[in-house]
Amino acid sequence: MSYNLPLATIEAARQRIALYVRHTPLLPLPALRGDLPPQLRLKLENLQVTGSFKARGVFNTLLQLSQQQREWGVVAASGGNHGLALAYGAWRLGIPATVYLPATASADRVARVQAWGARVVQHGSAWDDAHSAAVAFAEAEGLTYVHPFDADATLAGQGTLGLELLDDLPELDYVLIAIGGGGLIAGMAAAIKQRRPRVRIVGVEPVGAASMQHSLAAGRVSPLPAVKTIADTLSPRSVSERTLILTQQYVDDVVLVDDGQMVAAMQWLWAECNQLVEPAGAAVIAALQNGKVSVAEAACPVALVCGGNAAAASVFAAYNPSEPR
Repeated sequence: MSYNLPLATIEAARQRIALYVRHTPLLPLPALRGDLPPQLRLKLENLQVTGSFKARGVFNTLLQLSQQQREWGVVAASGGNHGLALAYGAWRLGIPATVYLPATASADRVARVQAWGARVVQHGSAWDDAHSAAVAFAEAEGLTYVHPFDADATLAGQGTLGLELLDDLPELDYVLIAIGGGGLIAGMAAAIKQRRPRVRIVGVEPVGAASMQHSLAAGRVSPLPAVKTIADTLSPRSVSERTLILTQQYVDDVVLVDDGQMVAAMQWLWAECNQLVEPAGAAVIAALQNGKVSVAEAACPVALVCGGNAAAASVFAAYNPSEPR
């Protein structure tokens, strides 16, 4: 399979979704206790509508549906953030929505999705299980399935974040981005590298769900047999051909962090930056704090805080570093 994501497609997506998403802040670090590079900036996409970047791809998809597709409704499978964005987007545009979540999804995630009027179905132990059931339901009912990462409109929507980052910081030379199914890093990297090819782009995955690194090593999409990580929004067992191809083309490296490192980074972001984020949102900080990457030589590096949907107290309490994960 060959695949590309033209810059013009991403620019069109940005115009399309402008009225429905936020231009999120890009902030310098405050005066810190610690050794993170002082030139580092944080892109706070955790302050996006519904708390994550997912709203970008969702709105770019929903706004291109036909009237009949809107009337019949949409379906998605999600670890949480995509489902929440879909529920909100569908509510905003008056579209019926059904969201499949894994049975392991927290009561908080379920309640947030339902609060926007979406029907929730819980199925399976991981996103991949929920995805299979959601696709089958959509096909049986003639509904539109909105994929969280393996779709042109989704990737272009996520790519708008790359354009926004370059608008805010034209001198950008290094960016850290978390990886789940790869839609965020693939879309952003395509946008950034087509504008500024010399920007270094590094992805961050959980040790227990290193689906992109696994496929990169294999040279093809290669699903993991299982995933186990506290970062449930970064835990599909497989990336897609689209996201793998764009990552191969535009991403410079992928590094891994473990659950304890992400929790420590969450606590640091709360204590030092007053930002309450989920494990996925803290993964990039964990990579910096634990020497997985160094931005010391970069003039204008950015760490993308991609999501903030966490019940932090329960996450901190649930993590026991003495137990293997």
